[in-house]
Amino acid sequence: MGGGTDVKASIGELLKQNILISPDFLSSMEAESVEGLKGAASEASGLLVLNKEVNDLIKKGEFGVNWLELERSKTLSEKRKKPEAYELFLEALSLQKPFINDGVTAQVKTVFSYNASPGKRDVADFVSYYLARYKAIQGVLLQRPELANLVQVARLKSGSFSESLAVIGMVKDKQETKKGNLVISVEDPTGEINVIVSRSKREVFERARDLVFDEVIGVAGNFRSGAVFATNIVLPEIPFREPKHSPEEGCAVFMSDLHFGSAQFLEEDFRRFLKWINGGLGNQSQRELAAKVKYVLVAGDVVDGVGVYQDQHDELAIKDVIGQYKMCADFLSEIPRHIKIIVSPGNHDAVRAAEPQAAFSEDFAAPLLKLPNVISVSNPAIVNIDASENFPGFDVLLYHGYSFDYYVANVDSIRKQGGYERADLIMRFLLQRRHLAPAHTSTLILPDHSLDPLFIGKVPDIFATGHIHRTSVSDYRGVSLINSSCWQGKTKFQERMGHTPQPSRVPVLNLKTRAIKIINFGK
Repeated sequence: MGGGTDVKASIGELLKQNILISPDFLSSMEAESVEGLKGAASEASGLLVLNKEVNDLIKKGEFGVNWLELERSKTLSEKRKKPEAYELFLEALSLQKPFINDGVTAQVKTVFSYNASPGKRDVADFVSYYLARYKAIQGVLLQRPELANLVQVARLKSGSFSESLAVIGMVKDKQETKKGNLVISVEDPTGEINVIVSRSKREVFERARDLVFDEVIGVAGNFRSGAVFATNIVLPEIPFREPKHSPEEGCAVFMSDLHFGSAQFLEEDFRRFLKWINGGLGNQSQRELAAKVKYVLVAGDVVDGVGVYQDQHDELAIKDVIGQYKMCADFLSEIPRHIKIIVSPGNHDAVRAAEPQAAFSEDFAAPLLKLPNVISVSNPAIVNIDASENFPGFDVLLYHGYSFDYYVANVDSIRKQGGYERADLIMRFLLQRRHLAPAHTSTLILPDHSLDPLFIGKVPDIFATGHIHRTSVSDYRGVSLINSSCWQGKTKFQERMGHTPQPSRVPVLNLKTRAIKIINFGK
């Protein structure tokens, strides 16, 4: 037995808790065994006797054991009331061996993380920004065969076109006529023109009803009386692709809206998650799943922040943001070091409110950034995970989802089919537009004169979001859509807004099968 004075001190602490130690435990004990047992022993109330079998379980990492029940079964066995109980208990535990990942390590590459220096912005920057967006989405639409015979708006106004044609423009206005038709005003860099969508063309009409201001679309139709009469409205849309499958076993966990520092932070639930990811909670299949986890991706609102909404100060357990990030780091440090943690900010975090939001700063989040397995990226960001010599890996688009509120309120098809309860519809809507916030007023914008960081140029394999405090998983054209849950109970602000949180649920994606399992760590 090693450990000397430290071991004796540890044994003394256990004895003070009325935890007895048998001779066979001492003969097989290691110093770290006693240290490792403290957390498990504290879970049991009453007398606990530590013996060799208990030490063997500790060495295996079995910290999810009901130690008191284990002791009771041993007592019944010794009294010959149920001689088989103890052996059956030990046999059941021996079956819960964690999956071993054969030494495969986590691989993360940051594909895109916005890091331009902040500075003064003026009207010219917004003009350049929207022109950059137009050109980017125009490049996607030009590949669509439905938009053959493309004509600039200025040419339409200067000539006569009887044949079918197409225009690409940004939606400037949308009005309904007395007869129930739609008039869509679109503009390109050369001018502005009205597009008439007849309600008799039902499919085109329904698509037009969901259009929002500032999105870039293609319109096919006929030109007469100074307007384009639409026969088709073409969205930039993502192409269908066969889902990738990793050749190696491994899982990715998706989280968001941790809200450390909130008085409504669900600490017990989060501790159950930590216990699970460390292999100490759940049945055999759940423990095997935990042992396969290689990545934890957090899509924003890591802390609750300060002054984010009116009267928030009264709902904070930690009232300074630096203390909140310290709490966050303390909890996340309990995630095994071999698991890579990718974190991006949200509207509650201590970064600028305008999107794209820069990655976390050491001014506020130093304890979090010092964790050796944490990778900090912007919002939005694209990271590639699990690449190997013969596999390109998965491109994950991380976006907190601040723009979601706008589309729930303003897009009929989303609102009528469930609104906040249908994150999958919002995410699909944005992929179809190839943009994370196509309407200018859906989020605060930090304009970049050379590119639009919210444009979805690279089609992801996984689209991961948060913000609305509900869990949703689905698939769209080969892209896994994952909206993560929260770790915060309902606040007074959410009550006023009519939000119904669905906390403590964790989507776990199997990278080999692409199956997604949701684990509920709530009570």
